[in-house]
Amino acid sequence: MVRLGLRFLLFGRTVAQKAKGRALLKESREAPHKGLYHGETYVFGYRTTWSGKKTPRVWKPNVFEKTFYSQVLEQDLSLKVSVPALRCIDKAGGLDNYIINTPERTLHSKLAIDLKKLMVWVVKCKEEGVEMEQIRSEVFPKPRISRHVHIPKEYTNRFYFDWKGPRKQMVFC
Repeated sequence: MVRLGLRFLLFGRTVAQKAKGRALLKESREAPHKGLYHGETYVFGYRTTWSGKKTPRVWKPNVFEKTFYSQVLEQDLSLKVSVPALRCIDKAGGLDNYIINTPERTLHSKLAIDLKKLMVWVVKCKEEGVEMEQIRSEVFPKPRISRHVHIPKEYTNRFYFDWKGPRKQMVFC
């Protein structure tokens, strides 16, 4: 690689530039699956100066975090939403209608498709007469207690530290 000046390279890009490009590509593949983007993706291109020099550029969708209330799930959902998705949510009449009535190929997001399956399942359970508390216990089960955690039956002010399993634990006596 030959350095011609402060900004010009003769043979390719530096290692930092290549790593930054790879990170952007990875981010561009993963980000749309973590929110409601309605088909919006990263666009890669070049910015051309008046002299004709091209520099790589990335155009990202306009995304922000918004909290919606789901009447089907009866809870608030905090989601990353793009502006076109927000317009479609308003046009559909709410988050629940948008998720349930929009085809999966248009949702184009793993989060949205999983949310759609969950909402359809909850609606079917509600039609069968299952209570929401029972549905919540099936959908969001309580986490299993690790066998390495010692839970005392009676708390006292006396304790000591002991190695139980791979970690140091507080043992009450």
